[in-house]
Amino acid sequence: MNEDLGKTKLDHVLSYIAIGAMKFLEFTSILFLPLLVVQQLVIYGTSHPDQIISLLLVLLIIATAYGYKLFRDWRNK
Repeated sequence: MNEDLGKTKLDHVLSYIAIGAMKFLEFTSILFLPLLVVQQLVIYGTSHPDQIISLLLVLLIIATAYGYKLFRDWRNK
């Protein structure tokens, strides 16, 4: 770590707390953003099921194609 953490021990402690908080927020955003999207799709889908089915099919096709590409690239390495 080549970061400037400050000159005193308190500066170091506060810097490590800030870095830890940043890592925690990054982890929770990666974890909860997909869950939030799913929750909003479910809420919207209760009143508009015909639109959600077609949207989910399109998302499934895109995710499958991307997963196939990732798998093929992984196998070629």
